[in-house]
Amino acid sequence: MKPRRSRTAAALGAIARGVALLILWAGIARAAEPPTSALLREGNMAALAGDWPRVALLVEPLLSQPLATSDLAEAHRLAGIAAFFHQHGDDAERHFLVYLHSAPAGRLDPALYPPDVVTFFNDVASRHAGELTAANSPSRRSWWLNLVPPFGQLQNGERTKAYVLGGVLGALLVTNLTTYYFLNKWCQVTDGREGSGLTCYNGGDHNHIAARVRPTNVITGIGFLAVYAYGVADAMWGYRKRSRDHAIEPFVDASADVRVFGVMGRL
Repeated sequence: MKPRRSRTAAALGAIARGVALLILWAGIARAAEPPTSALLREGNMAALAGDWPRVALLVEPLLSQPLATSDLAEAHRLAGIAAFFHQHGDDAERHFLVYLHSAPAGRLDPALYPPDVVTFFNDVASRHAGELTAANSPSRRSWWLNLVPPFGQLQNGERTKAYVLGGVLGALLVTNLTTYYFLNKWCQVTDGREGSGLTCYNGGDHNHIAARVRPTNVITGIGFLAVYAYGVADAMWGYRKRSRDHAIEPFVDASADVRVFGVMGRL
């Protein structure tokens, strides 16, 4: 019995290490965000200085990276401004639309940017108002999807994490169900003086094979539950973070005589 217990303990340790590595990977991904924020700050400073080539140089590489939703939106906003001043109107409109899909109440401050780009941005927002309203309807996001990883991660815009979680959960579930099927086919529960146990004889002696399969069934079941719990917690964290990012958004509006500062909320 001791060798079997040793193998089970070692396998449980391997599952625990795998879950820990998954959590560590998510932490490292989040820790990598500050350099992105620094690049966006530099991009904003370059935009305020009117250095559009530098703005494009800083933010365009970010557009092909798996960024947080708010960072990606800001990168598209800056890229749109740079494209406008490089006289690439179609590219500017495309970038502004991506930004507005994430921040439908977003505005360009007339005190910070030239009137022509502010007018262009407002025209894009006005022409696509219906599309933006439909795309950002509250019904498009569901709290219940957080309970079904990896769909919660997909809803939060974390595609890479969703693919990793989906692959791990799928592998654990398939292995668990496969081993359960064979154990159920080979073995039956028996009662005796020393308690209940499993006898695995169904057209052949499967006791030896079942002794190896049984720990795998238990371990993959525990591993699936652990990864599932992590996926739910991570999805809820991302859902709350995204809700906070968009619940209150500052805006500035201005005319020749009046300038209005405020915040806009969305339930």
